[in-house]
Amino acid sequence: MGPWTGAKVTVPTKFIVGELDITLKFPRMKDYVVGGGMKADVPLLEEVVVLEGVAHFLHEESPQQVTNHIHDFFKDK
Repeated sequence: MGPWTGAKVTVPTKFIVGELDITLKFPRMKDYVVGGGMKADVPLLEEVVVLEGVAHFLHEESPQQVTNHIHDFFKDK
């Protein structure tokens, strides 16, 4: 990860995560993702979506919801 230290994601981004995803349980991760910290590393972050009742495999657990979010993101571009 050393070469990527300080790197920014500089494309329009919509971040979708499941509320039951174990990675959201890591210390300080939820605050980073939904509390605004992620915006510092992803300046063009347009939206963070937390899907209720969904864990890590979003596209398998809630395919229509994920499809709708992706479709809406691109149709506005």
